[in-house]
Amino acid sequence: MPDIYTFPTENETLGINEIASYVGNVSNGLFFPLILLAVFVISFVSSMHLGNGRAFVFSSFFCSIIAIFLVVAGLLNPTYMYLLFVMLGIGLMLLRLGKSSSLPQI
Repeated sequence: MPDIYTFPTENETLGINEIASYVGNVSNGLFFPLILLAVFVISFVSSMHLGNGRAFVFSSFFCSIIAIFLVVAGLLNPTYMYLLFVMLGIGLMLLRLGKSSSLPQI
C-alpha cells in the first residue's frame, strides 16, 4: 500500500524551520497561504468596529508584515506577499478616495 504522505526524516525534525518547511512541502505549499488567510479574516473581523475600509487596510498591512517574515524564512512563495501588497495599495487608495469625496459612505 503506498504512503499517503511522506514521513519526516530525522533531519526534518531538528528545528522549527525544518518542521515548518516539511509541513509546507507535505501540503503542496498551501499551508502558510491558508494560515495567512485565516489571520486576515480574524484581524478583519476583530477590527471591523473601525469601519470596513480601515479594517481591510489593517488586515492587509498586518498580513503583509507576516508574509515578509515568511518569505525571508523561505516558507512562503513571494507571489502571496506581492498579492498582499497589491491588496494593501488598493485598500489605501480606496480609503483615501473615500475621505476626499463627498459621496455618502456605505
